[in-house]
Amino acid sequence: MNRTLYFLVHRHHFADEPGAPTTVDFMEDGEPLFWDDSEDSFTFVGLYSSRRRTEERIEQARTLPGFKDHPDGFHVHEYTVGQTYWAEGFRVGEQTEG
Repeated sequence: MNRTLYFLVHRHHFADEPGAPTTVDFMEDGEPLFWDDSEDSFTFVGLYSSRRRTEERIEQARTLPGFKDHPDGFHVHEYTVGQTYWAEGFRVGEQTEG
């Protein structure tokens, strides 16, 4: 039996602030063509066992400070337990040269 987990992240895009210049072009489905991640703040909200629980958490979080000003910043990523998603790994945060 495959088990799916739902990883919930909130992206606060500072360019969306009132008066900020718009630098993002969007595809037809609403996803950004390009994000300058230096203008973003990411918050890990939680890991959930069902889509329903994830959606309930989004509705609750949309009323909280830090989220309510950017209610469309929630992104759900589905992962099947036991699958390899990043065989080469991935970078988190800023890299420093040493």
